[in-house]
Formats: sequence, structure tokens, C-alpha cells
Amino acid sequence: MPVITITLDLPDRPTGDRVLRIALDLDERFSNERTIGDCVRNGRFYEPDVSLALIRLVRDGDCAVDVGANAGFFTVLLGALTGPSGRVLGIEPGANNLPRLRANVALNRFDHVTVSDRPATDREGPVSFFINSDDSGGNALWDPGHYPSNRRSRENPVAHTLQATTLEKAVAEAGLPTPRLIKIDTEGAEQRILEGAGALIRDHTVPYVIAELHEFGLERMGCSQASLRSLMEGCGYSAFLLQRDGSLPKLIPPGTSIQSRYFLNLLFSTPEDVSAGWPTEHHEPVL
Repeated sequence: MPVITITLDLPDRPTGDRVLRIALDLDERFSNERTIGDCVRNGRFYEPDVSLALIRLVRDGDCAVDVGANAGFFTVLLGALTGPSGRVLGIEPGANNLPRLRANVALNRFDHVTVSDRPATDREGPVSFFINSDDSGGNALWDPGHYPSNRRSRENPVAHTLQATTLEKAVAEAGLPTPRLIKIDTEGAEQRILEGAGALIRDHTVPYVIAELHEFGLERMGCSQASLRSLMEGCGYSAFLLQRDGSLPKLIPPGTSIQSRYFLNLLFSTPEDVSAGWPTEHHEPVL
């Protein structure tokens, strides 16, 4: 497949103007990689709420972690944002995604990016890791055939027994310093992964944690929106809803439940740290 080169002009970063270029080799027979390619060709960011938050929050020389790295879009983006003086860890256990992830890291010559192929959860040991035959972006620690629209996964289940690790141990084994940001997109395993983060999130040590809110998957993992947010609130984090236009994330009070037909992304942080990424808020009221 052809290599797609993306030029990112970042004029609104609080840390200063910079132009970045990254390259992606995508196999568009996979629906998720086709979606990434379609976004790029049409001048859009893939998952713009996450992309624009990373651009605002991650600085040159930082350390960042991408859990559920898939084909590598966000891992490579983080590699560009941190630069060679930073460090990035991409965690992706899916055999259908690992070759592409490693190829894209190599394509960009990012020696400062490390790839781990062990699933992260709340404890070490063997786990069943399921391949999503309907969407390569939907591998999970629960059977994706249970999701109503995943007919292929239901008819032809594919699971591998893998040795899981914890996020705290994965970061330590990669030799990374404390990350500035952790991004997690794991189809509902987000709470279990954060339960294995240990000192990384205790007393909000990591300033920014981005986690997908996948309530169907959370339920399959014995969790919920309420339990995920309670875990993070207990570690000193507030919950903010990321916006698709990249504007100031919306603070969600602890007693307010988020209801949506779509999968959303939450930023767990503090008001002080969020203000560092969004120092001004432009607002034009509709009259």
C-alpha cells in the first residue's frame, strides 16, 4: 500500500509554533486503517478530539504512553510531538496490528519509540485476548462477538492466550521516566489498566490521562462509567470531556453522568493542568 505523509502545522500550541511531518504505511483492507487514510486524505485529523488534545499537551522532550496503539497513528504522532529527546511507549498485543505498528515506527525512524506486545491490565498472568474480525480497531480482553454489530467476530471467534502485564511494570521495563500523558483506547479495559498503573496515577502523578469511554466494553470487564471515574477521582483527577473541535475540554462534575450514543474520550486531569494546555478560551455568543 502507498505511504501517506502527513504534515501537521501546529500554530496554536501553547508551547510554540512547529511544523511536524509523519509518514504512515496503511493497509486499507482493514477498516480502521481505511478510516485513518480517509481522514488524512481529506485534511482531517483522525479522532480529532484525541489528536488535538495530544498536540496541545505533549511537548518536545516529554514521555508519553499509547495503550491500544493499533496501527500506530497516535504512537507515531506522539513520537513526532516528543521529538528524539523524548520517549514514547506504544502497547499493542494484537497480532493483526503489531506488524503495521512496528513498520510505522521504523518508517519514521523513531528510535525513541518502544513497542510492547503484552496486553496491559490490573495484574500479571495469562489472559484471553480476542481479535475483532469486524474491525481491527476493536480487539479486546472480552469477546467482541458479544457486540451486536460484530457478525464476523461472532461467527468466527479468534482468541489468543497472552501474558499480561501492568501499566506500571510496562513503563518501568521500558526504562521510561514518569509520563506526562497516558492515552488508553482498549475497548472497555481502561479501568482495569488504570488499576494496574500504581504510582503512575496515585496523587495524579501523571498530569494527563486520556481514556475512551466505551460503556459496553466496561460492562464486559465488570466496570462502569461510574467506577472508572470514581477510581480516577480517588487519585485526585477530575473528568473532562474532550471536544472534537479541540476547544477547552468540558468539566464533568462527579455527580453528572455522561450519556451519548457514541464512544467518547475523557481527559482525566486537574483544572490547573488543563489550563496549561488551554490558556485562553475564545467564545463568541450567538445573539
